[in-house]
Amino acid sequence: MSKRETIITTATTLFNQKSYTSIGVDRIIAEANVAKMTFYKYFSSKEALIEECLHRRNLEVQTSLFDKVNDIDDPLIKLKSIFNWYVDWINTDDFNGCLFKKATIEVMQLYPSIKYQINKYRDWIYKLVFSTFSELEVENKQILTGLFLNIVDGIIIDGTINKSKINSEKTWSYINKIINFEKVREYATI
Repeated sequence: MSKRETIITTATTLFNQKSYTSIGVDRIIAEANVAKMTFYKYFSSKEALIEECLHRRNLEVQTSLFDKVNDIDDPLIKLKSIFNWYVDWINTDDFNGCLFKKATIEVMQLYPSIKYQINKYRDWIYKLVFSTFSELEVENKQILTGLFLNIVDGIIIDGTINKSKINSEKTWSYINKIINFEKVREYATI
């Protein structure tokens, strides 16, 4: 692994375990076992490093989610697979919250340039879910997409606080009821 990759991996791990605000450049340098000059050769600032960490995390999420849903033709099963991907991620041992949410809450005001990476992730996941609702042929795709993502965000927050409180099957059953209600309502107006 290159020194640049070591810095990114180390920083991402530390930001995930702790927080963006509690981890300074000196700690990242020490844990990555690189010289300060090496750090600044690759990153002009902590802000630039956070941007790169978020960029990498976005690519990891996209790759992992696409691997999970790419071969699924049934849009409802695809939507449930997206939902289950997040539940599975929350239930991993190293889950400590979402790096995008943490960045939004902790450092976006301090480092406004990171908003681009946060929005890139949010736009991507919105488009994925929206396209899946489009495949389901429901009328209120925007509303259902927003509702679905808000439910996922809630589960991520719950998972950060207390994973044992998450009842994914019950939550999915509610999502499914909303979709079915929307389909029935849609057919009733035809």
